[in-house]
Amino acid sequence: MRLERPSPPAPLPLRRERGANPPDLGIPFDASVTVALITYNSAAYIDRCLETVRAALPEGGAILVIDNASSDDTLARVGGHAGCRLVALRQNIGHSAACNLALQLADSAWVLFLDHDTYVPEGWLTPLLDAARTTWPHTAMVGSRAVLVQQGRIHHDGGFAHVVGHMTLHHGFMPVGQAPTGAGEVWEVGAQASTSLLVHRERALECGGLDARYFIYLNDFELSLRMRLRGWRCYTAPESLVYHLQGNAETSWRGRGDYPRRRAQLIYRNRWLTILKLYSARTLLLCAPIILLYDGLLLAAALRKGWLGVYLRALGEVLSMREAIRTQRRHIQATRVISDRELLSAHGFSFVPGLVQGRAERLAQGAVEQICAAYWRLASPLLGRR
Repeated sequence: MRLERPSPPAPLPLRRERGANPPDLGIPFDASVTVALITYNSAAYIDRCLETVRAALPEGGAILVIDNASSDDTLARVGGHAGCRLVALRQNIGHSAACNLALQLADSAWVLFLDHDTYVPEGWLTPLLDAARTTWPHTAMVGSRAVLVQQGRIHHDGGFAHVVGHMTLHHGFMPVGQAPTGAGEVWEVGAQASTSLLVHRERALECGGLDARYFIYLNDFELSLRMRLRGWRCYTAPESLVYHLQGNAETSWRGRGDYPRRRAQLIYRNRWLTILKLYSARTLLLCAPIILLYDGLLLAAALRKGWLGVYLRALGEVLSMREAIRTQRRHIQATRVISDRELLSAHGFSFVPGLVQGRAERLAQGAVEQICAAYWRLASPLLGRR
């Protein structure tokens, strides 16, 4: 150990590749990988996570831990695991900025971001690298199948970018026994989450890395969309399993107890940042009715749950970032190579079970889902192809 101190939708039609050979564009495949964990008060999880990762890595595999100023004994626990490179930050710079530091410090072709509250089986890494090799040189990232251990459900098999600005989880919250195995397959998806995510390091940095303004939540989703706008693709290797636990009480929520207000504020805010930066002007104009309809659903839920202040603070933060949004938007729109018709979809919402409560909320969700899907069928052909 080296210590450093630097200052549910229905299943979707997918393109499935089985042993396909992508065209040789003259870019050799490099299988080198660094496993990167971002920790923050992770003492309850980190020992099991590191033990299983070390057992799954080949000899000499690199593990990098970036700690966001934990106040528990995370650092001491990480220090007890040989072969880990530990970077201990003096303040919590957020998940996004810590991931960017990992991208900069790694010297491998791939960085495998892994949530701190996970553990993995020995067969976890090989399907990810095999999928990256099979789909190379088109690949931006490959994700594992994430399983919520306590709930006995699939967390996600990657997902898709819904036009209203959130991620539709593929097989999200489906009982494990009902999900397709995906044996021998690689699934192309429209977006990814960083529960266990193999990311091409150079391509991520070329896109600017994760947006540090997000701090946490939707930052992985937004990076996957920016990489797709450059023409690279996202995949899921469902034979690679990662087991996801309960997270930090400060921000994580698994359907019970009080929903963290800080989490709600970040998700409200980061959704709008994603829409305003990534969507073309034509998409913003044509799809404004359903984007605002969905926002109305969020506002109604905020009023019902007593979160109006949270909602308004999130919008105020978006407004305060308008100049930065405008600058970043110009660069993203100038470098994109695919249209929003290819980037976006309208497959349904992926709320954590327990968030939508009562018959009225469920009926409202279903109605808005159907309206959005019907509207998207009419509007998407007008968005054209890049």
